[in-house]
Amino acid sequence: MKKPMKLNDDRRLRLLEHIIVGVMPPDCHDEETMIFKTTRRTLTVKGQALHDVERIILPLLDGSRTIGEIRATVGEKLTDSSLNQCLEFLMDNRLVEEFLEDTVDDLDSRAYLLPQIGLYHELGFEQKDVQKYLTKARIAVFGLAGSGLVTAMNLASAGIGFLRLCDDTSTVVSDSSMMSGLVFNQIGAFRGVEAARQIEAMAGVTRTEVVTDPLTNDETIKALLDDVDLVIVATDAVSVNLAYRLNRLCLKMQRALLPGGAAGVEGTIGPLVFSQDGPCYLCYRMRAMACAKLPEAELAIEQFLNRERRTQPRLRENLPIGQMLVGSYLALEAVKILLGLPIATDGKLLHLDLIGTKLTHNVVLKKPGCPHCSGQS
Repeated sequence: MKKPMKLNDDRRLRLLEHIIVGVMPPDCHDEETMIFKTTRRTLTVKGQALHDVERIILPLLDGSRTIGEIRATVGEKLTDSSLNQCLEFLMDNRLVEEFLEDTVDDLDSRAYLLPQIGLYHELGFEQKDVQKYLTKARIAVFGLAGSGLVTAMNLASAGIGFLRLCDDTSTVVSDSSMMSGLVFNQIGAFRGVEAARQIEAMAGVTRTEVVTDPLTNDETIKALLDDVDLVIVATDAVSVNLAYRLNRLCLKMQRALLPGGAAGVEGTIGPLVFSQDGPCYLCYRMRAMACAKLPEAELAIEQFLNRERRTQPRLRENLPIGQMLVGSYLALEAVKILLGLPIATDGKLLHLDLIGTKLTHNVVLKKPGCPHCSGQS
């Protein structure tokens, strides 16, 4: 979180770009009101000659001058006491940031991240540090069709440093609704390769690694989980067997797993799988099947798909909008997990109803005797 800055003549300060500043005309008591406005905060200051602060001091806070140089530039226009009071107010209320030597190159290379960095600041984070932290984050995404592709693209746009893109299937015509026209011409190419190409075209900070090996054994998958901070599995784009295998291995290796997918007019996000103390993905699936209209039939289909150990053709009914929404929610939860912000999928399932246009939070209870998280083999 942001630490308070101290007034030091050697510091270079920059007024944050996302802040709107305005001065209202004097009232009947000859007092002006200066307003600082963000999407989350509105600060007001009353006093006299505040228009001089806006006209003289604020333009100097562009990071090119030290406080000492600003003091010399202002000269006799403002007393040192008034200048100090002004700068201390700006620092105490996080309206300025310290401008370091490497900031110019950083801003030039990551200009597309500035709106996000501004929001991180308003949430109480140190702007530079939080983005450096996200740059160091490593995430594995399994399943690059539908919601998985949207998740990967959103994570790249958020400045995640490394994405391992795991998918052993090839693009088909129906992928055109989720991919660009360039990728549409690459029918038959590996989905992971085409997803990496799109991320590379964004010219951001995200590095990618593409995995196209068949993901049908524990040893292959363990190697992919060993060095990542978070695992995301798009359940609408992988085999049932792989989803369950990831659930079991992530529990064993203590890797956070976030499942989610879209099918028909519904989407699901979660529950986040992290420890054997909470529910896992298999707990949710067993409870979902038990609540189905025909539980025996639902279980039989699930067992059949589990034995198949391959991704079923994804020509089933769905809406690309549903996949985009689920993928966006998965990416949002991932960023919040990495930043330590409150998440919605801790022990809960988010259910998206496209027809009713509503999102509900459902508590998922741990299933007694669950083969994956109850400690039983």
